Amino acid sequence: MKFLVALFCSLMVSFGVFAQAKVAKTTPPKPVAAKPKTAAPVKPKAKPKAKKSSSSSSKLNTSGEMEFEELICYEDGPCTFTIVRKDTLVYEVNASGKQYDLLIIPNKFDGVSIADFNWKMIGGENKSGHVVINSTGINNARKYMFTLPGGELKLSDASSFWLSNQNFKEIAKGETTLAIDGGETETFKSPPADAVSTDINYKGRPLSIEGFALQNKNEGESGRKEIWVMNVSNNLLVIKLDNVSWSMKLKEVRMKL
Repeated sequence: MKFLVALFCSLMVSFGVFAQAKVAKTTPPKPVAAKPKTAAPVKPKAKPKAKKSSSSSSKLNTSGEMEFEELICYEDGPCTFTIVRKDTLVYEVNASGKQYDLLIIPNKFDGVSIADFNWKMIGGENKSGHVVINSTGINNARKYMFTLPGGELKLSDASSFWLSNQNFKEIAKGETTLAIDGGETETFKSPPADAVSTDINYKGRPLSIEGFALQNKNEGESGRKEIWVMNVSNNLLVIKLDNVSWSMKLKEVRMKL
């Protein structure tokens, strides 16, 4: 009897060890947690530029060396333009009670080296001519000729229809000196509100042109002269001039034929 009890106990112990071993083999290992992926940093988007918008995406070679967009307009204001060879600048001139058109037809223009143009009066004396302003005139002139003699004219110590770079640099600081049509040299200053604009017909559509003003005397004073210049450094074109006894104003730009 004791033998049977001992045998039974021995069998039960063996069965328990076997059962534990079987369970240990079938228990799946605990999964290892995957490491989280590091997200790549997102680059902030650049802020879009505002202010300028181009009405012409093509660039124009106007001097053989430099290229500029033909027309630059501001989203909140007027525009500026580049001189294109053989386009026609039309000025309305009022002198001695008479009104006529003055046509300026650029052959070659570069804001630091040359201005070469033909001109023609429509009405008035019906004169015409050809003017070449060299780099000295374009850069350093303090004398300006707007009443032009017929025929050929070469300028080295004077300019015509374009403000010199020297006068531009000085007026940016508040004042400069210049003479018009053989008159005396006078001091011109920037008025308190020097930003100006004028409406023209630009190749068949209305356009407001941005400029800045300079004057020899305050508004209302006797003998006051005022010049408006387009506000772009590579084309300092005179867009309006009041010279006491006569005046002129750019009114149209016609496309070359």
